[in-house]
Amino acid sequence: MGFVIIPFDYERLSDAERKLIVPICIASADRFGNKVASIWFEKGVAPVQDRLRDLARYNLRDVWRVSELAEITVHKLWEGHGKDAGDSPWQRVWARAVWEARALANGESTWRIKHRVPLVIDTLERELNGRARFDPTHHNNVYERELLLEMVERRMEKDHREDIREAFQMLQQGYTWDEIATRLNGPRPEALKKRFWRWIRDNFK
Repeated sequence: MGFVIIPFDYERLSDAERKLIVPICIASADRFGNKVASIWFEKGVAPVQDRLRDLARYNLRDVWRVSELAEITVHKLWEGHGKDAGDSPWQRVWARAVWEARALANGESTWRIKHRVPLVIDTLERELNGRARFDPTHHNNVYERELLLEMVERRMEKDHREDIREAFQMLQQGYTWDEIATRLNGPRPEALKKRFWRWIRDNFK
């Protein structure tokens, strides 16, 4: 699985410049595994990326949800229109994003409940369990992995979930669930594992 990151030159920015920008990370393939036409990213999202960040910041109360908002928007437009993005793709993206932001602000997106494949969770689970399907030596794949892990870390810190964060860090270090349960003096390994992935899915649907 791959991702499109906007701004497109984000990985070439300095650390100081990155701290000033919330990247927009969108799955490049739809729920059927079909690659989304690049026009939706290049002429749809990119021209209104700052407006999308503001929409997430003020309507969803969290600018970091801009990736969630943008991905739902783009994938819904892709499923409805395919490569036909019209004369002004960015206008279609903006109009749909406003609508989707309202739905998200009022609760769960019906479309996401029925259709959205939990791509981030699938990637995390495969990576954390050593079953990633990408080449770990490929620079873009390594960067995407680091970005995903950073996003998860930020949410754990924001929610003050030190128990989840400790388990997450130990998983990355290669500990088994039996070892994690022992070190955390927590519940049975299977119960701890379910609690961990339940939190992940609740926060990264």
